[in-house]
Formats: sequence, structure tokens, C-alpha cells
Amino acid sequence: MSRLYDRARNAYWSVRGLPRPPLVLHGHTDFIWSVAFLPDGKQAISGSEDGSIRAWMVEDGEQVGTMKEGGFVVAVAASSDGRWIATGGHDMTVTIWNATTHEKVVEMKGHTDWVRSLAFSPDSARVVSGSQDGTVIVWSTTTGERLAGLPRPPLVLHGHTDWIRSVAFLPDGKQVISGSLDGSIRAWRVEDGKEVGTVMKEGGAVVAVAASSDGRWIATGGEDTTVTIWSATTHEKVVEMKGHTDWVRSLAFSPDSARVVSGSADQRVIVWSTTTGERLAGLKRDRRVLCVRFSPDGKRIASCDWFDLRIWHSHIWRNKRTFIPTAFRVPRAAFRCARTAMWPR
Repeated sequence: MSRLYDRARNAYWSVRGLPRPPLVLHGHTDFIWSVAFLPDGKQAISGSEDGSIRAWMVEDGEQVGTMKEGGFVVAVAASSDGRWIATGGHDMTVTIWNATTHEKVVEMKGHTDWVRSLAFSPDSARVVSGSQDGTVIVWSTTTGERLAGLPRPPLVLHGHTDWIRSVAFLPDGKQVISGSLDGSIRAWRVEDGKEVGTVMKEGGAVVAVAASSDGRWIATGGEDTTVTIWSATTHEKVVEMKGHTDWVRSLAFSPDSARVVSGSADQRVIVWSTTTGERLAGLKRDRRVLCVRFSPDGKRIASCDWFDLRIWHSHIWRNKRTFIPTAFRVPRAAFRCARTAMWPR
């Protein structure tokens, strides 16, 4: 019925000359916690508590593959060379999959609690994982060898003291950024696992971090409902973005680093200017938003909330400071029109 409704809605918007609505991808049967685009922008990868990782065509929403894990999947990432997909979650394992065949390549075991976040290095040779066990580990993508572990005494004297909820590589591949429920954001040198620079502190638990592709900025968010931009070099606070009214659950920079998108438990997705903190656009969902991601060309934004993965087209975001509702009543005439188009007499 939901697919029929979406088609009826699309038909109604088309007849009325309204902008094209988001593409809604159905298939998961439990919460979707993470989404990633393959680097060519043609496919989106989603991970869910139903234990599946699904691949979707971005243009029409067709499901083109399914991978299965041994438990809830809460983290997915795609390598920049287009070869690999990394997944992690309840089973404490990081799994690398072939992005074309969806066959399992290697499993990486070393965490003792849920894997909450994953990110590939820019050269795709390494993947970093952050876990509820309070550790960050850097792995070889192809062999599964543990290259560095954080914290790892005696290299790290002052590490995180609570769950790691988000990790990211800086674009030079030399540093990893981690955000934790202990309220801190830390930078680590990949070469030897040593902590780099001053610790960045938020006003509460940190559940989302992102790094800009130009290497200038780090974005963080979490319990205090604020999106904060930091200098990736000095770790000084640059700007705070206030607009959410509940936890910020996910963050992503646009490919040109000029914008950052945030998804929140307040059911809103907001696009901000990276440097000024100005709210450029946004939308209101009817459920808390668990993940957001820009497509590689910056023309689409993926958002996930509960069981739905939605792909928003760029024109949706042109109305400055406007929130666009995604739920509305479809007139019966439009429903009949869509039904006739699908099942012609």
C-alpha cells in the first residue's frame, strides 16, 4: 500500500506542477541506521536493524542487492574507489563486502561491543571503526589486519571514557576524528595511534562527527542539539548552528565543503552554510531522523527514519529557510489516476 501511495503522490505532484517528491525506498523491516552512496552516485547502501544491507539504484529506487549480517547493522560505509562496502553493528564485527558482487571479502574481529561507526580512508586502503567498547581501530581493508588501535597503552594516556558513536578520516588520510558519549571529540594520528592536538569538547554526548573534503572543517553534533564547526587544524570552534530541538543524530558535508546537512531526533533535516552557520533550507519529517548523507555530486541528500530511506532531489533545497512537509493528503482522484496507470484496463 505504501508503494501505491507514493506513486499516487508522485502523480498528483506532477499534475499540479509541483517539484518532484523524494524517492522512497521500501524493503527494510526495522530501523535504518546508516546510509552511504557509492562514489559514482548511482547506488545508495543502507544498513538496518533487520540485519540486512541493501543496495538501491538512486534513479528509480530499484533494489539491486542484499547482504546479510549476524545481527543489527548500524554502520555502513563505501570506499572512494568503488570496490568495497564496510558494515558493522551488533555482532561486534567489521565486514568488508565486494561492492559489485556483494560477496563477503573479509571479517575483522577485535571489538568487544557494538560497532557504531565506520569510515574508509581516502585511498580506500584502510577502514576505521568506532565501538561501544570505547575503542577506535584502524584496519587494512583487504586483509583485515589490525593496523592501529586506539586507545592502546602506552601510546594513549587520555582516551575516551564512554562509547564511540562516530568516526571520520581527514581527507589526507593521516588523522582520524572520533566523537564519544563522554562529550569529547579527539584527533588521532593513524601512523602510531597518538592523540593529536587539543581535545574538542561539546556540551553533552557527541553522536555525530564529519570531516570536510577540503580538510578545513570538522562538524560535530549530539545531545546539546547544536551543530558545531571546528577548525580541523587548530581545533578551535568556528561557528555554532542552533535550530534543532533534540539530539543531532547524523552529519555530512557536501562535496564542495560549503554546506553541512544534519539529521535530528526532532524529525528535521537542516542544510547549513559551513562558514556562516546560516540555515539554508530544511524539511520536516514525521519521525526522528537517524542518518543523512550527501550524494557524491551534491545534487541529492539521503535521509533515513525508521523503516524508510528517502532520496531528496536538489531542487527541494532551493527554498531558503523553508521546511517542506513530506506527508500530506492525496486527493482520491490522484489515487485513482495512479492506480489506473499501474493496472490499465
